[in-house]
Amino acid sequence: MSINRRQYDRLQLSEAAYAVDESGRQLGKVSQASGGGMLIIARDASYLAEAEAPEVGTRFTVTIMEPYTQTSNTVDVIVRYKDGARVGVEFVGAE
Repeated sequence: MSINRRQYDRLQLSEAAYAVDESGRQLGKVSQASGGGMLIIARDASYLAEAEAPEVGTRFTVTIMEPYTQTSNTVDVIVRYKDGARVGVEFVGAE
């Protein structure tokens, strides 16, 4: 028997929402989201090999763009997980 220890349910996103950093560079597609964070699939695996790719523990601001609805949301996040082209971030409050 498996126990779900997650505080929030994950939502699998089918829309083309994507994340951009503070400089406007597209980071990748937002694949999953929850009340506590989201999973970003890097637009290409080489992005994560670059020196400026966010490391676990890095805090930054990201904007989620939703092209179909023409909306955007800017949030502060901290990288909690990184594996290949997948980066998991937690939403954090502004300082």
